[in-house]
Amino acid sequence: MPLVSVIIPVYNGAAMIDRALKSVFDQTFTDYEIVICDDGSTDDTPSVLAKYGDKLRAVRQRNRGLPAARNAAVASSRGELLALIDHDDEWLPQKLELAVAAMRSDPEAALLYSDKIVVNEAGEEFRLSEVRLETAHAPTMDEMLARIWPITPSTVVMRRNAFDRAGGFCEQLISAEDIHFWLLMREQGHFIYLPEKLVRFTYGQLFPKVLNRDIGPDAILDLIRARYGARADGLVKNFIRHRVRMIANAGVVEMSRGNMEGARRCFIRVLRYDPLYLKSYTRIARTFLPGPIRRALGGKASRGARIDA
Repeated sequence: MPLVSVIIPVYNGAAMIDRALKSVFDQTFTDYEIVICDDGSTDDTPSVLAKYGDKLRAVRQRNRGLPAARNAAVASSRGELLALIDHDDEWLPQKLELAVAAMRSDPEAALLYSDKIVVNEAGEEFRLSEVRLETAHAPTMDEMLARIWPITPSTVVMRRNAFDRAGGFCEQLISAEDIHFWLLMREQGHFIYLPEKLVRFTYGQLFPKVLNRDIGPDAILDLIRARYGARADGLVKNFIRHRVRMIANAGVVEMSRGNMEGARRCFIRVLRYDPLYLKSYTRIARTFLPGPIRRALGGKASRGARIDA
């Protein structure tokens, strides 16, 4: 039985999955299996995976969303440790070697994660990691309930028994499921943080994915409030600010591309998170203006510059 199960969910990832798989095959640590869940892809993903033969195990299901795909891959795996990687990300060659050594040296740890390099879809480094000085350590539960902790799925290696006790990813959450799941994992034991940048994380185009995978704030916030109560007030506020900023930025980018309908949808969605966010009302109004007037009014939104909401 392999020590590590590499868990890869994929949906319409034919153009990117080869790169992710190559980064797994290039690992200096080799006691692993690869289990992929194809979440009902409609592109050439099945034929791309078929060419690997018995180098991986592929399971296929109807499209049920990312959390369900991860859970299905885990259910078909055998390893004591579960290493996550999304189909559009890459591991650096020593990722598993360093992670496994750290987990072996601390058998009580439930989960390990590392820092990362952020790249665009062309593979070019273009922004800083979310890990800052104040978050460059393994968090306590109180810290995780005070703000979103910068843990990216493709950096994570965790113990199967802790995953099972946590109950897996919540399949009702088609976005932000990782934020919820890290909390459940932290209940199972402490975390390990590796400062090495062991993953190339692809920060892809936000629109329309940021809307398609968004079900509004109620689902995840209701789960968090029900389980943690007022202890999670800081996380709830931080989550809302984060979503407002991300969706608003997606709208600004679409406005710069001339996609006024897409920009308007983003700015309207922001109001589901913060109905008193006045900037969204003015931005919605601008999407109805002719281009020359919109540009003459100035402001970051009219120029398509990235904003901090």
